[in-house]
Amino acid sequence: MSSTDFGISARRRALNIIWTAAGEYGFEPAFMAFSQNGQPDIYMDSIIGYVRKWYDLEIMQELFDTIGSSFMRETFDGILWIGLENCAFEREVRERPVLAEMRLACAEAFFEQQFTRSRQQWMAQNSLVYALQSARWNTVLGKAPGLVNPWERKLFEELSYSGEWDARQIAEHTFQILHRYFHFNRRRAERAFLLRLRNRLASFTSRALPSRVMRTEDLTFAQDGSGNGIITARKSKNSGPLSAAEEENNRIYIENCFGPPLYTREESTQIEALLCTGNHTGCHIYFAEGRQPAAENTDTHTADASSSDALIRKTILSAQAQAERNKTHFKEKRHFYENCITRLAQQIRNALLVYPQPAKLTSRAGQIAPEQIWRAVRLNDERVFTDKFEEEHSEFSVDLLLDASASRLQSQEMIAAQAYVIARSLRLCKVPVQVCSFLSLRGYTVMRRFCGYGDSDKDERIFDYFAAGWNRDGLAVKGAGHMMQSSPAGNRLLILLTDASPNDDRRLPPDRESGHHLSRDYSGNAGVEDTAAEVRALRRSGIQVMAILNGEDGSTEAARKIYGDDFVRIENIRHLSDAVGTLLLRKIEKLTFS
Repeated sequence: MSSTDFGISARRRALNIIWTAAGEYGFEPAFMAFSQNGQPDIYMDSIIGYVRKWYDLEIMQELFDTIGSSFMRETFDGILWIGLENCAFEREVRERPVLAEMRLACAEAFFEQQFTRSRQQWMAQNSLVYALQSARWNTVLGKAPGLVNPWERKLFEELSYSGEWDARQIAEHTFQILHRYFHFNRRRAERAFLLRLRNRLASFTSRALPSRVMRTEDLTFAQDGSGNGIITARKSKNSGPLSAAEEENNRIYIENCFGPPLYTREESTQIEALLCTGNHTGCHIYFAEGRQPAAENTDTHTADASSSDALIRKTILSAQAQAERNKTHFKEKRHFYENCITRLAQQIRNALLVYPQPAKLTSRAGQIAPEQIWRAVRLNDERVFTDKFEEEHSEFSVDLLLDASASRLQSQEMIAAQAYVIARSLRLCKVPVQVCSFLSLRGYTVMRRFCGYGDSDKDERIFDYFAAGWNRDGLAVKGAGHMMQSSPAGNRLLILLTDASPNDDRRLPPDRESGHHLSRDYSGNAGVEDTAAEVRALRRSGIQVMAILNGEDGSTEAARKIYGDDFVRIENIRHLSDAVGTLLLRKIEKLTFS
């Protein structure tokens, strides 16, 4: 669900909840909260109102503004509201005992919805906020926080804001936490005058529109990984053009998190100029080798370097932990997956039987043909040998493109194992294969290449797959097409492991020729249409494109709009070999008889 999916009526109800809790009406709250189904999160919206009720408005607004000027504002906002929830609850529950029951219900709902397939895309840094939220709701339910990392445990302990504190104590304690754990420089943030001025101008423009109930430009209406409403600040897509320093900071952040680029800076600039056009104007694309960078090797060299370092290390360590989980999952089910590889390899061999094979011709040299020896004796014909004539472009290659957005958080081990099974099966059949993943962060679509066409010894890098952020499928498809130019084969197949649900935080630019005079969210029908257009463009260039959907993830209707009939849904991992084999046979037949 995108931010635009929250209707005006739901926003009005959220406002009424906040106003009622605050005992004050008519003001525009800096934050709001919604549940997974798009309805107001009654408990958290009440907490927002109680913060307004109990704490000095000017001090709290200064705190919100200062944090909002940081590059890490999404993470800092999440951390701040974990603390504010605690102190506002302790302050208000003295007058409203029923609030304890509401809090308990909120905690129970958090874990009940933990494994639902929410479409909310989590930025990588919010994995920390999610862990801290889980710890808070665990303690509300009378359980241990469940945090293993000592750094996270210590941070969580400091987020137990006291109901006895006033606004000044809350602000000072918050700044101390951010400085101690993230090296956040309060004075540098306070000097970000232009950013705060831009926020106020956006607010003024918003109030001038009578149909707007609240400042949607300044708020994110979203859910966390478990489907609960979260309150967060302005999304990057609405923050206006970035300065050169911000652009450079984002580029260095991406490079540190995902490793050095495949291409030089000059080559990367040329590729972006070629790919980031049309619907992807203003976006970036970053091609990286799939190796995991080391957490101790971060090298930011930016004005906000100290804050970025902590976040980068957290991202890298989380990715490394996921890689270990991927490998453990495969090892625990090695016998099953090796059987899948054997079975799929046989399916591929069967498919190759219909593919044009090298023709055997009689020759005066080569491999002797016993059935031709009589010709030498009776006809004095020296052509009793056979030689193979390789037809031009008789081979083909396969590229696997793995959706690595946060919607795949609950399926990471399964996706890594499936990709490895497919890649190994193709290699056993001497088919060149390349495996990449894609996700979007800070306006960058990151393409990680785990193994190339000739890297049969690097297939285990696929287990470095991890999910985070958003997914701009259309730009990823264009990026895959670019990488497939290095294929050694004349015919090329692209297989996407996806949920067919494009969703990015960078909007589609206006397109007056198509009747879209305003920018649109890159999600829903708009994202599907863009991805479908890029798939069609690849097919026109001669590349066959197909998709694999896992379990109940993703929309069959959207997949059909994007891929036509060239997709398969694998309801059970046991059906992987047959499903992929059938799909490949269908595509190979197209190559054969086209």
